[in-house]
Amino acid sequence: MRARTRVFVRRITDRVSEDEKTRYAYKLLLPAAVMMAIVHFLPILWGALISIMQIDAVYVSQWYNAPFIGLENYGQLFDFDTTVGSRFWFSMRQTAIFALGTVLGSYSLGLLTAILLDSEFRGSGVARILVLLPWICPAVVVLLVWRMMLLSDTGIINHVLLSAGVISDPLVWLIGPNAIYSMILVNIWINFPWATIMLYAALKSIPDHLYEAARIDGAGRWGQFRYVTLPQLKPISVVISLLLILWSFINFTVPFVLLGQSATRSGEVSMLFIYNYAFQNYAFGLGGAMSVVLFLFAMGIALIYYKYAVSGTFEGEGDD
Repeated sequence: MRARTRVFVRRITDRVSEDEKTRYAYKLLLPAAVMMAIVHFLPILWGALISIMQIDAVYVSQWYNAPFIGLENYGQLFDFDTTVGSRFWFSMRQTAIFALGTVLGSYSLGLLTAILLDSEFRGSGVARILVLLPWICPAVVVLLVWRMMLLSDTGIINHVLLSAGVISDPLVWLIGPNAIYSMILVNIWINFPWATIMLYAALKSIPDHLYEAARIDGAGRWGQFRYVTLPQLKPISVVISLLLILWSFINFTVPFVLLGQSATRSGEVSMLFIYNYAFQNYAFGLGGAMSVVLFLFAMGIALIYYKYAVSGTFEGEGDD
């Protein structure tokens, strides 16, 4: 009887102890959750609220008195015959080009760099540190340097291309159709070190016996890369691609610092267009509607990508 009582008391004590641990864990998470709500969720709710109100220059100081207009702002966006509708969806197209170019360039350059760093050579430690410089330097500083390098008259890039005979006349990089390619180039430069770190860590985790088995089967370097390296890198690759897509869709720093407020249509991605249109025209309600559409669009891409790429990849990895 006493033994049963002791077992019962021990179980109650363990349960209470687990409950205390759970409550303690929630207490530790509470400050972070509050900050996340303040920094992320409240602005999202605020943007959704003003998107259904007519907040303009008249009501900017008294937004709470702005009239409720329902989905009228969204109707303007989805009316492709209006100026704002056509310009917004053109900016969405440019954003998609910007994101696709960033993902392809950052991943490809990151993979190549990670493979080179994975091989031991003299000065490899210094090379690993130098690769991180574009990523750890302040983004605004990097962008201002690139902006000076891309100037058509005094920029070093045109000077090098002219000296090498690649071009006969200076190219205009920051104005006109080349603006989107300039943004992609600079964004690749900023993001590829992060992709390199992630891929380098994944390369180090690949078991050597997989390469030994591939060599025994007669696979050369290309065969080992195709049938061993790439499949083993797939889980981290899909995560890198997803994050780069999302970061590109919400990237404001690169287009704003590189091109400024007077960006031409080629470089006017959605974040820059929303900012310019909302603040120059005091159309904050319409700007809120644009932000909501961009947010839903990005989240839709993330959910679809996660369902068909990320989730399937990790489920397949677990089955193996």
